[in-house]
Amino acid sequence: MRERINLIDKKSIDAFTQRVFSSRDLEFSINEVYKFLRKHFPLDFMNIPIYDSQRGTLWYRSFVTDDGVILADETIRLSEIAQAEAQKMALQKIILISNVQEHPVTREVGAHLGIEDVGSTVILNMGVGPERYGILGLVAFGIERYKEVHLKLLEDLFEPVAGAVRHILSQLEIASLRERLIIENQEIRDRLAYRIIGAEAGLKEVMSLVDQSAPLDVPVLLMGETGTGKEVIANAIHHRSSRSDGPLISVNCGAIPETLLDSELFGYEKGAFTGAVSLKKGYFEQADRGTIFLDEIGELSLQAQVKLLRVIQTLAFQRVGGSRTISIDVRVITATNRDLATMVENRHFRSDLWFRLNIFPIRIPPLRERKIDIPALAEYFVRRQSIEMNLPYTYHFLPGAIEQLQRYDWPGNVRELQNVIERALIISNGESLSFPNLSGGPNVQADVEFLTSPELYLTMDEMIDQYIRKTLTLTKGRIAGKGGAAELLALNSSTLRGKMRKLGIQIKRIPGEG
Repeated sequence: MRERINLIDKKSIDAFTQRVFSSRDLEFSINEVYKFLRKHFPLDFMNIPIYDSQRGTLWYRSFVTDDGVILADETIRLSEIAQAEAQKMALQKIILISNVQEHPVTREVGAHLGIEDVGSTVILNMGVGPERYGILGLVAFGIERYKEVHLKLLEDLFEPVAGAVRHILSQLEIASLRERLIIENQEIRDRLAYRIIGAEAGLKEVMSLVDQSAPLDVPVLLMGETGTGKEVIANAIHHRSSRSDGPLISVNCGAIPETLLDSELFGYEKGAFTGAVSLKKGYFEQADRGTIFLDEIGELSLQAQVKLLRVIQTLAFQRVGGSRTISIDVRVITATNRDLATMVENRHFRSDLWFRLNIFPIRIPPLRERKIDIPALAEYFVRRQSIEMNLPYTYHFLPGAIEQLQRYDWPGNVRELQNVIERALIISNGESLSFPNLSGGPNVQADVEFLTSPELYLTMDEMIDQYIRKTLTLTKGRIAGKGGAAELLALNSSTLRGKMRKLGIQIKRIPGEG
């Protein structure tokens, strides 16, 4: 009998795996696994979860019975007792439980799913990542339904069945990522459905250039000081282009460590290095048929610039650890707050990359050059921040408050205005808003001296240095966390620390501060 089972299954295994791997229909593939196993094992219910040993959770992706397949997205957190048992189970390839009501893990799962029937289960365990295990659970109603012969047969079938389940899990992951990307793109579209503030006033010329460049599918270089809204303009270009149905992938070049640049931008193959337990698509591959927005392009090293130029010219690359050339179809939008032309002269930025990126440059003016937009921006931020912070008040500006905002020069631009409005809302306790502590208003004599004395000019790095130091003084040296300098400047904390290292800004660490 044992030899006959193996002989029959040898012919059916290839057909089974072919059906699973060739189908793009997830429900069909999952049902093929169920039907294949039901021919040889007692089986009334099948489930496919992922066990996260670090979090102590079971993430259920599918349930199957004779009635059909249910794609799931349900997480069950195990008790400490069940977690301890699950850790033991994670060390085994095949686990037999003769009565699900007598085992802590299966008992808790059954209670959560509302299954009261007594049953037996066999569990196949396969790793899918660090601390994560793909699980295939076979359940038959009744006690001790699975015998020794079933376990021996499962050992023979483990590799093809485990391979099919891993394939299904990877397809489920891709489907989840695709769905999340669609949702994120829709959220961006929803935000962009509103008029860009200043489009008819201070940003009128910028928006005219946006409308000209959007349909051309050529590289666009956005130039402007930190906080002027370069990402908003990049979003506008993408969603006015023929690629609007494709992904928009935003990358902060200044926040990626040099050692991780290749793997982040171009991805890596499974086994490319220690910890690369699965294939990962890089930002360029994620942006295929869409747009990639490379912010802070001036922060890239010369070596990284060479790699970027090659990809932009060929629209092809290889993943880290891979040998296959991957072709992509992406539009590149870049942004910088640095003077790239001067960097080219000083050989800090490659001229060939500069010429490639500078095909359609757009300069975004700082807020001090478009103070006409401040009233509309202030009203917008008050409404948005009130909703986001769930504040129970209707806010108004005191007479003269908008004029106070317009007299200030806003070295941090729109981002600084947003932070000032947010702080005012927090401390106002429902009172009308005013900004008496803002300084930096017009000083005619100082302006005359500044314009006629070149030695009084500050370089961009000097301005950024002063602004960061003032912000650190305000936060008492705190960089990360709520109320830290990174939050106030709307920067990633690692990006801020990188700028501080570059500018030679050092602070004394305050105990308990980030």
